[in-house]
Amino acid sequence: MAKKQTLLPLYLGLIGIAGIALVLWLTTPYGVGVSTDSTSYLGGATSLLSGRGYSFNGSPISHYPPFYSLILAGINLLSNNLLHTARYLAALLFGVNLGLAAGLVYLTTGRNLLSTTFAVLFIASSESILELHVWAWSEPLFMALSLTGILLLCLYIVRPSLSWLIASALCLGLAIVTRYIGGAFLPAAFAIVFWGAKDQKIARRISNSLIWLGFACVPPVIVAVRNLNLAGTAADRNFVVHPLAVFPYITRLMTYMVAFIVPISLPNWVQLAIFGLLAAALIFLTVLLFKRNPVNLNWRSPGVLVTMTCLLFFVFYFLALWITISYLDASTKVDWRLVAPAFALLSVAAFPALWAISQRLKSPLLWYGFLILVAISIGMKTADTIQTMTPYRETGLGYTSAVWRHSQTIAFIKSLEADRTIYTNGADVIGFLTEVQAHYFPEKYNPFTNGINSLFPKEIEAMCTAVIQKRALLVFIHGTPLRGNLPTQKEITASCQLSVLQSFADGKVYGLK
Repeated sequence: MAKKQTLLPLYLGLIGIAGIALVLWLTTPYGVGVSTDSTSYLGGATSLLSGRGYSFNGSPISHYPPFYSLILAGINLLSNNLLHTARYLAALLFGVNLGLAAGLVYLTTGRNLLSTTFAVLFIASSESILELHVWAWSEPLFMALSLTGILLLCLYIVRPSLSWLIASALCLGLAIVTRYIGGAFLPAAFAIVFWGAKDQKIARRISNSLIWLGFACVPPVIVAVRNLNLAGTAADRNFVVHPLAVFPYITRLMTYMVAFIVPISLPNWVQLAIFGLLAAALIFLTVLLFKRNPVNLNWRSPGVLVTMTCLLFFVFYFLALWITISYLDASTKVDWRLVAPAFALLSVAAFPALWAISQRLKSPLLWYGFLILVAISIGMKTADTIQTMTPYRETGLGYTSAVWRHSQTIAFIKSLEADRTIYTNGADVIGFLTEVQAHYFPEKYNPFTNGINSLFPKEIEAMCTAVIQKRALLVFIHGTPLRGNLPTQKEITASCQLSVLQSFADGKVYGLK
């Protein structure tokens, strides 16, 4: 046992180094990927470094929480190259996240290195998890803070101390100001703090829970007050009812979950059948466990604690996501990027759960059968991930890719004089690659509330007039994210009746010489 504990730091260190090396290899030579969200985070970091506060194009940022940009700005003081900083931070966070997952599984599966290795490979071989770490996105930092918060929270329950309590609270508070969806973890963690200290008096449990909640709310409250003072909104979201249908939402989540385990194209009924079988097997084993051991289950054991905490976080995460889409932000789409952090938590929970059940039922065959299934999944996912990810080294990702570096439309914009306003469907990519502050076309509707823009006809008319008076240009860029709230090229040309000034393989420019 002592030998294993001595080897653990070395083992975790090797896992971290391997993860860092993999991301650095994937992001050579083009660097970390940059998307629309990335431009706001990078712009916010640039603004912080220049002393203008957390802002973008002169306006305070409230839609995106600030902690990722703060970390970028802090590290960039040492490197003085924000894209390089984002790349090395992404690589470091992949190593950290693998190390945290390994540590949690190791401590909750009887210090079993075999199960720990399988858990790490299961997560590392997932295309969605790996891809999160090759973009300049906030999800990797969010995952690191969430996993650290879970670890600290479980340490507090096992060995209660005020330092563990405060550390776990602040860690999850910082997760919220990295991604607002982290607020979903507050009720789950609060329940763990209150429920986990069953041997304490009720007054002490209530006071500790409130202390935890108070410290956890410090970071988001600071950010909310700052946003209200500077931007007039706490998080750039408004309460508007646009309910998301529950059954399609759950079905889509199940589809992503099955793809996370079995990354091949399957009919919907097969995906549902696989999910149903997995759920039925887990329910059956849980019922059997309680039937044989109704009293002796140690709820404060690390394995049970980590499993319960991760599962609670997982459930509250997707409940909060449904509430957000239905009442706060209709533009949020349920995609692989959004669900991947939660599936990482579920992956961590699966290993201690099956370990605890197999130990209680005294059934090693159950445990080894689980590891065999995990090994099959790893093999399938590794092949799929290699096929998808390795081409990134040749092409790059997003706005740092070879396609955008050699864009004719971008080169034309760089050659323009600064006396004309640019209206476009790709203001983010133009701003990132040319440092020209472009403006999006007028919105047909608000993407966050789905509310119709009643001023749209007047705004289109004003834009067209500016082009006719040679004060503006219209630039359509191919390959930018599809924004349904913006008018199409056909709609604008029908309204403005403008001639093509320049035509390129990747875009068109309308205006007058």
